[in-house]
Amino acid sequence: MPQTPSDSTAASAPLKTHPCHVQQVRRLTSESVLVTLDPGDALPAFRHEPGQQVTFCLTLSERTCYRSYNLVNSPEGLPQVAVKQVARGGASQFFTRELKPGDVLQVAPPEGDLYPARLDDAPHHMLLFAAGSGITPLYSVARHALRARPDHRVTLFYANRSTRHIMFRRELDQLAVSPRLEVFHILGDGGTGDANSSGRLDADRVAGLLAQFGHPNMDECAFVSGPEGFKEAVFAGLRDAAPMLEVRDFCFGRQPHRHPEDPTDHRHGVNIHIVKDGTTRHIQGVPRHLTLLEAADRAGVEVPAECRGGICHRCKAKLLDGRTVSGPRELQRTPPAGYILCCQERPASDEITLDLG
Repeated sequence: MPQTPSDSTAASAPLKTHPCHVQQVRRLTSESVLVTLDPGDALPAFRHEPGQQVTFCLTLSERTCYRSYNLVNSPEGLPQVAVKQVARGGASQFFTRELKPGDVLQVAPPEGDLYPARLDDAPHHMLLFAAGSGITPLYSVARHALRARPDHRVTLFYANRSTRHIMFRRELDQLAVSPRLEVFHILGDGGTGDANSSGRLDADRVAGLLAQFGHPNMDECAFVSGPEGFKEAVFAGLRDAAPMLEVRDFCFGRQPHRHPEDPTDHRHGVNIHIVKDGTTRHIQGVPRHLTLLEAADRAGVEVPAECRGGICHRCKAKLLDGRTVSGPRELQRTPPAGYILCCQERPASDEITLDLG
């Protein structure tokens, strides 16, 4: 049965956390909840920027794991995170089924750099593309943008399977009272009754939405958050319709700085060779912007991983050949000499060989 970690568990974790009392658990949909936390005297440590997330240190099935969720509250309020249940997601099931007011969770302070402060130096039109629980960082961005400047505009394109899967539906309706916010729902089941907002969002539809809702007389910035397939479709549409548009990509978990695929980079992909239990798996043509863990995931090669953010070190591998490069994130602890974390490193040479032991 999932349990919150004891103080001794949290103390041994390679991450500075604060005990936070669960003040409220409110259901958003049948699959998601909004959790309000009270960090007590540590509240100042949880002041945050739009789109930032906090990391929870949990004990599930007698194993310590780490999960990151986005803060959706106003910066001055008590921390709030929204969690959606996912298949085989032990942490999400714990939050959505078992967590109750009065529980105590160990939580690390906010981090992330999704929203550049420079955007508030001049009026901007924010184009937000979200799918499912990908709304959580972009809901925070929308609220901030509307408060930050009276001349910011926000357009949200939000994809879901049906109306009953829409997170923050009530809150979005309230925000949409502002003439500076437009919310465009796209439902897979056609629940809107409008052909333009039914079905899946693909590259052609993204280009059409940009042509319809864009504000060419304003500086614009796009934010994208959701499953990989959704994001790839949005990236393709934005790249075709507005190649010079600044695009901010949200990655769930404590991920390294993500380098989006550069269409001007014509170098061939990388070959990665992964040795595990005496057997070598070969992954060919890996795009250089992917982390080694993402490359393994796409190829169906199982690499042990819990946090996917440089905390648990379960994806540690010995680098036998080749070179890698990591993002700018400073790790709480570094792996031994000669080893790397697959979730934090990207290819920097044409051939890479790893030994998972």
